[in-house]
Amino acid sequence: MNNDNVWSKTYTLSINSTPHAIWQAFVDTDNWKRWNPGVKSIAIEGPFQTGTWFTMVLPEGDVVRSRLTDVCEEKHFIDETWVDETLIKVEHRIEASGSDRCQVMYVITTQGPDAQAYGEGISADFPEVMAGLAKYLGETGSM
Repeated sequence: MNNDNVWSKTYTLSINSTPHAIWQAFVDTDNWKRWNPGVKSIAIEGPFQTGTWFTMVLPEGDVVRSRLTDVCEEKHFIDETWVDETLIKVEHRIEASGSDRCQVMYVITTQGPDAQAYGEGISADFPEVMAGLAKYLGETGSM
């Protein structure tokens, strides 16, 4: 793979919530569709831990199979997906920034022949997804 063709972008949102509450929303994959408009359904093939595979159905019907490659409870998880010859890694990071306040970061890195195109396309809704997470936490009292 060509290491020169790498694209990366970081999205950050400050959320009034605890790392624990945010983490619970992350591991509750059955409810991702309630706060992530890019997920119609998800099936996880085991516990939310490093090495576990999951399959998402997107709103338009596309199916994406990904693997959790690094899971650190209440800190971060990273998933990897291959689309054709392009590797997509998304890191979902939680950093406490005060009492009941956190910075949530989504870091996407793509590598391969279509790195920029896939990276920009996949991450275009990340601000909306993160805002949906914040709203979901507020509505469910998970602050």
